[in-house]
Amino acid sequence: MALSSVCPTEDAVREFLEYLVDPVIPATSSVRDSPSPSQQQWVAKQVHGVVILYNYYHRKQHRQLEFLDVESFCKLIAVLKPPLLAYMKCLQRNDDAELVDPEKQLSLTEKTIMNACDLCMRLSASKDIPDIEGWSISEVAVFLVDSRKENCLLLFSKDGNGVWSLFEKDVDISNQSSEAMPDLKQCKKKRIKKCKKKRITKKPLRDDPSINEDAMQQLAFSSVKEAT
Repeated sequence: MALSSVCPTEDAVREFLEYLVDPVIPATSSVRDSPSPSQQQWVAKQVHGVVILYNYYHRKQHRQLEFLDVESFCKLIAVLKPPLLAYMKCLQRNDDAELVDPEKQLSLTEKTIMNACDLCMRLSASKDIPDIEGWSISEVAVFLVDSRKENCLLLFSKDGNGVWSLFEKDVDISNQSSEAMPDLKQCKKKRIKKCKKKRITKKPLRDDPSINEDAMQQLAFSSVKEAT
């Protein structure tokens, strides 16, 4: 595909923000606002989708595009959508002090971007098939595209909030019978180990029992079936 026909990084992220994040941000919001906890959760959830869509799915189709790390993504979306600065603690800091406690010093949205970037890095858009053996799985997100990979299907107003989102389904082994989910075990939440200025590191994923791909596909199918 000719480079001129590829949607540039900034334009792609802007489009994703307009579809997924704009409907969640109040029309009168500004940088000086203090978003409520529920508002922060909504924005973080939608921004997570934006990161995944660009850093993995869009780049998987156009591998010449650059990968945006945590810092780059935060800065870009703040420039494209200034009201999002209200959801950023790190970008509002005026000093160069080292981040020693990301759980307290980073906002929910920043931590979500960090996790999403880490996920995309591990999936690697350069690989035709990602290697997820040994991964801890806590949620399945489904991105549906047509046979020509030109159109995608998103979920609209899942909770009556008037926004678009990906099809998602939590994985909770404690509520699944061994017969229904034979190969999904010990799902663990990934935790942040530490965060240094301009660089974030995390504990390596533990070697969980192997994940059965067929079981994951069934979860993906069921999430779409339940939503439609």
